[in-house]
Amino acid sequence: MNATIYQLKPTRVPEADLVPEPEADVAQELEAAFVSGLTRGSQHWRLKALCAGDPQPDDWFAPPRIAAHRRALAICGSCPVRSECLDDAVACRTTEGIRGGVTGEEIGLRLTHREDQPRFDQIKAALLGALVPLTDAEKRAVVRIAELAGIGWEVWAPAMGIGYKAATRRRRNANSELATIPERDRTEEIALADELRQQKATRTTLAVAA
Repeated sequence: MNATIYQLKPTRVPEADLVPEPEADVAQELEAAFVSGLTRGSQHWRLKALCAGDPQPDDWFAPPRIAAHRRALAICGSCPVRSECLDDAVACRTTEGIRGGVTGEEIGLRLTHREDQPRFDQIKAALLGALVPLTDAEKRAVVRIAELAGIGWEVWAPAMGIGYKAATRRRRNANSELATIPERDRTEEIALADELRQQKATRTTLAVAA
């Protein structure tokens, strides 16, 4: 009895050095696309950051009060794109590590303040008698500006959902609060109060003339 012998041919695996490399023009296109992506928008500043390519990147996440943490703060504080880095950290809500010369804890405080910043268009609408939603910070600003502009509680209280007694309590604290808010907000509140006071005077003059 004759037996048929089958011989399997081994599968040929190409060696690593025999795998063709991408053509030069393809590699150049990929590199150009990468650089183009970095130069679009606000991300181009990353190319100039002192931390880029640093041999000890873990220093930027080191615990406070140790040498690595102090080293990262020193490098970050003298970086030419420090402000761009900090703006990016706040925009991305990054609170880990050192960014823009400040710690993650400090960035968290900046985020908290930014969320508490009043929207003056909403505040103005409430002071004109509109029923608009207000944050707690905006409600306090409404009372302060109303006191400066001489606007009665019956105009702005409905937007806050309060009555005479609650409005009176808020008015007592208004003047002392004005000295504790950030300078930029205080300037805007005073400017809005002046604008509303002038509008009120103009309406009074026109009413008398009529």
